[in-house]
Amino acid sequence: SGEGSGSLFLQYQPIYDVASESICGFEALARLKTPSLGLISPLEFIPITEKTKLIIPLGETIFLQAFRFLNRLRDQGCTQMSVSVNVSAIQLLRHDFIPSLQRMIKAMQIDARYLVLEITESVFASNYQEINRILGQLQKIGIQVAMDDFGTGYSSLARERELNINCLKIDKFFIDKLMDLTDEQAISGDIISMAHKLGHCVVAEGIEHERQLSYLKRFFCDKIQGYLISRPLDEEAALALAKEQLTSHPSS
Repeated sequence: SGEGSGSLFLQYQPIYDVASESICGFEALARLKTPSLGLISPLEFIPITEKTKLIIPLGETIFLQAFRFLNRLRDQGCTQMSVSVNVSAIQLLRHDFIPSLQRMIKAMQIDARYLVLEITESVFASNYQEINRILGQLQKIGIQVAMDDFGTGYSSLARERELNINCLKIDKFFIDKLMDLTDEQAISGDIISMAHKLGHCVVAEGIEHERQLSYLKRFFCDKIQGYLISRPLDEEAALALAKEQLTSHPSS
């Protein structure tokens, strides 16, 4: 990742389990640091890497770093925590995506059950059948699949039932609305109950206020992430937070 043009590193945003009131995992977020421009956001560099196919080696670097983090979590006793990694359609549709992922999992002795792959809803627009088949294969290996940005993109409710996913992530768009809508007006609770009916767990993203959290508790949201819990952290800080929780919540 060096090449003098900049370096790629990961930050980890805690994902918080609402029922047990403890951190249950982290989402790995790619960051690009360049000498001239400083920190570049994924919104800027990921689309470029997708267009230029650089996403493939980049994706591998991200997996290796995330796997190392998962191993470090495990080594300090946080054995039940998961790590979520974002993947694009370009990565998923590569013929060798699953074999190479399995090789990395085996080489680094990762427990696949604690790996979550996050895909955005728009991924399904390009090649629905094929993508869904690949997700099904990932699930067979024991990997969890989460659908990111739910409700803002392509998805159709007719298809929701057949999707090979474990988890829906409710987009921040809906969470922000909770600040000025009444319980009767807000639909986040309906999204949660629909997801539960389909057998999916629900993660709400972008939680910044207690008011949002109390709504999500009332409607039995499974997990949340956002600044109310923690902003994305560098690896050492994330490990320290996980370890600190281990002493206060020995069960996690």
